This record gives sequence, structure tokens and C-alpha cells, in this order.
Amino acid sequence: MKIKIKTTPWLLFLLPLLLCAQTADPDSLPDLGFGLCGNAGYLTAGSTTYSQLRLLPELRVRKFALGLDFDLLVTPDVNLRKADWDEPEDYFTKISHVRYAGREEPLYFQLQGFPAHTLGRGLIMKDYSNRLLYPDRRQLGLMAGINTNLTMQPGLELFSSNLLKNEILAGSFSFRPLEGDAKLILKDFVIRFNAVLDRNPYGKYDDEDKDKVPDPYDPDPGLANYAHDLDGDGLYNSESPNSEGQYLTFNDPDIDGDGILDSPLLNSYVAANLALIDSTLIGFLDQEINQLVRFGPKRDILIYSVGYELPLIELEHFSLGHYAEYAQIRQHGSGFSFPGFFAKFLIFDLNLELRNFSDQFLPSFFDQLYEEQRSCIYKDSTVRTKDMSLAEVRGAFGWYGSLQADIAQTLVLSASYQDMYAQGAQNGKSLAARLGLNPRFLPRLKEAEVGYSLTNVPCIALDKLQTPSATLTGKASYLLSGRSALTGRYSERYADLDGNGRIKGKGETIKTLSLLVEFTF
Repeated sequence: MKIKIKTTPWLLFLLPLLLCAQTADPDSLPDLGFGLCGNAGYLTAGSTTYSQLRLLPELRVRKFALGLDFDLLVTPDVNLRKADWDEPEDYFTKISHVRYAGREEPLYFQLQGFPAHTLGRGLIMKDYSNRLLYPDRRQLGLMAGINTNLTMQPGLELFSSNLLKNEILAGSFSFRPLEGDAKLILKDFVIRFNAVLDRNPYGKYDDEDKDKVPDPYDPDPGLANYAHDLDGDGLYNSESPNSEGQYLTFNDPDIDGDGILDSPLLNSYVAANLALIDSTLIGFLDQEINQLVRFGPKRDILIYSVGYELPLIELEHFSLGHYAEYAQIRQHGSGFSFPGFFAKFLIFDLNLELRNFSDQFLPSFFDQLYEEQRSCIYKDSTVRTKDMSLAEVRGAFGWYGSLQADIAQTLVLSASYQDMYAQGAQNGKSLAARLGLNPRFLPRLKEAEVGYSLTNVPCIALDKLQTPSATLTGKASYLLSGRSALTGRYSERYADLDGNGRIKGKGETIKTLSLLVEFTF
């Protein structure tokens, strides 16, 4: 389906400046109201730069909110990006959100994208985002739960990262076993069970015909179990060898695309045309067809945990509490946090815990980068899922701490650090930091922030800040008027496609850059 926009991209950038009239911040709408936000400008994802016009209307009725997302990405040849409109599910993602109440309410649900979703204290899921791969992948997740006033105050929360596929699922159940006890310090003692399941770690890549060949490497995604162009050279061959190890090709003499003519012992097309090949070249033909890009056997990843929290001190300007959590990655390792303490003092939120992990265990397995790390196709044509890396992880003991501070609602600082100790190779160091600025003393600069995170690496060094487990983000917003702002966003993540331990090759640094005018009506 080809949809044309008969305009020029720069007009999309100027449009909000022409439209800004009486506006209102959506967060200030009354119990019954309508708001319209949006942006227009440019978005660079990978090697492609799009012109973008995005309209986000919202209807609010008390605790209920319905929002739509008309996100128009226009290619350099002035066409709408086809991938956003060619499937029925694309129209489902035109819903921005459907929300009712908040996470602390008796009944709540949220259908939306989740920039950072955490379970419990984050030992198995922390800051997971289903928006990471935007604009290539748009997902509407669902979070729904109840908090009851029944005996022991049981509560339940369910989560799906993508309501259409329901591949990454999570759940949490909590209760207060000593609720009503005369010992007041124990009445808020909470026990919580958490679980996260990825039903298909290969789900990062589409496979329309279910033939275990990722669609990016399958030029005929609608033809299941038929001929495919496995090396992408326009010549078709069968997808797997027969019992004698031969590929029954139709017209491809080089199935794996390595530039070497296949041996007639492996390629039946070459064997059928052997008379056309110089006999002196027979000994130099390809005796081994490289591994083709295919998913491995069906698999899933399940992680579950149990933990508790106990508030100890509750004062006006100071609070202190204790917690612990144990987690298990099925068919792999386990880990626990004990003791753990959380505190709030004036403008500071603090967290400190001791951690003890066995072999093949990583904390916060479902983290901010999970959608990218879920599975990856490497240059040797293998498809590896994140849990396959656990075989190299060794048991460790250490600590984790975090600090957040909001200084006069002008400077927001958050930082966390994990330091684990073990003999041999291990991935025990993590670092995350974010600095946000809301500079009221600068009249036009609305906000600015920069963030960096690095998780589960052997060491932290200045020459190793670019790794597959790192991400860099930045944002700055400049007020054009009381109703619009010029906003720039940048993000950077990394993939070690050739497996050499360095981020240097083509496609190994994944950048997203946008320059937009944001407006509110």
C-alpha cells in the first residue's frame, strides 16, 4: 500500500508554529475534558531520516483517559512509511493509551507503551521498556491490577508487553500476613511473589510464515516450507538439506553467498550443471556451506522470585525500611538480596543491599535493553538469545546501591552502582546515572537531561563504555512560546555483531535522533 503526502517535509516542521492558539497542559485538564498534544520535525532512526508529524488527542473523564497516536513518518521520497500502515495490527497501535486510575488504586489498568516497568525491588525486572525499538516496533502493553481491603490485603498485578502477541508476560501477587497484628511494626509486613515469562525470545524478529527463517533474511515471508533466497542474492534454493546433506537448489550455485561456488556434493544445482564447470576448478569449490540464518529449537525464559518488605520507621522527614528477595532463572542460576534497606531523608531517596548470586544468574534480566538483547543475529549467521550468555556468568557476592535527589524541583539526580566480586570471569559491575535540569533561572530553557547506563559487565573503564549492555540518552527542550517548545532527543545503544568484543563495525552503534517542535492545545 503506497500512500503519498503531497507536501514538503519542512512544512511539517513549521505546522505547529502556525497552529499554536489557545492551549492547555493535558495534566491540568478538568475531570471532563479534551486535550491535544503533538510534535513535528525530524526523526533519524538508523540510516534513515524521516519527517514526522505526530498528533496525540486525549479524552479524560475523571480517572479514565483515552488517547490516540497519529504518528506520520514521511520518507525522504515523500511517502508515508509503509511499515506503519500495511498490517491490521498497525491500526491498533494508533491507540496511544487507555488508562483507568493509578497503580495504588483499588482497581486499575493501563493499555499503553511502558518506558520503564519494574516488579518489586527489580531483581528480575527493572525499568523494562517496550518502546526501545521504536519506530521499527510499536507495542501496546497492558498492566492491570487490584488492591483489596480483604483480610491480609491481597493484591494482584498482571502485565503484557504486547497485547497482540502476549509473549513477554509478568505477574505479581502480594499480601500482608500480619495485617491487624497488635505489633504495629509488623502490620505493614508485605510478602510478594513475582514471575516473568518470555514465551518466545526469538520474537524480536518477525517470522510471518513460521518457517524459522527471520523475515529480514527471508525474501518470501509468505511462503512457508518452500523455496527461499537464503543468502539474499535473488537466486532461490531450498531452506534445508536433504538426508544426504544436499541442498536441492533451483538456480543458486552459491547458497551461503560467500562468493565461492558450492561443491556438487552439497549443491544439486551445481551437480546438474557440472559439465559447464572447468574441471580444474573442482578441487577449489566450497566444501562447507556456512550456517544459514534460522531460529533454534522452540524455547522460553521463566524467572520467578519471592520477597518481603517491612517499613521500620515512618517520620515526617525520615523513613526507613527493610526488604529481601530471592530469584531463580529456570534451568539456570539463582540469586538473592539480603539484607536490603530503603530510606528517605529530606530530598534524598536511598537504597542499599547485599547481593549473592550463583553461576548463570544475572540481576534485572528483563531490563531497559531487553528488547534489543532478547535475541541477536550475528555475522556468523547464528541467532543467540540473551539467556544463552548465562553459561559464561560465574557466581558472585557484592552490593548494590542507589541514590535519587530532587533539589528545589530544579535539579534531579539519580545514580546506582553494583559491585560484585568473584573468581574468574564474571559480569558483576553495573552503573547508571541520570542528571535532569529544570532551569527556572533560564527563561527559555524548559528542561535538559542526560543519562547513561551500563549493566552486568566485567569492569567499568573509560575505554569500555560502549558495550551491548550500555545505553546513552539525552534531551533538551527550548520554549518557543507558552504553548510550544523545540525539543531534541538522542539515544545510542550498541550491538557486537561480529563478536570481537569491540563496538566498531557497521551497524554496531544504533543511533536515534529527533528534532521536533512539541505543542499542546
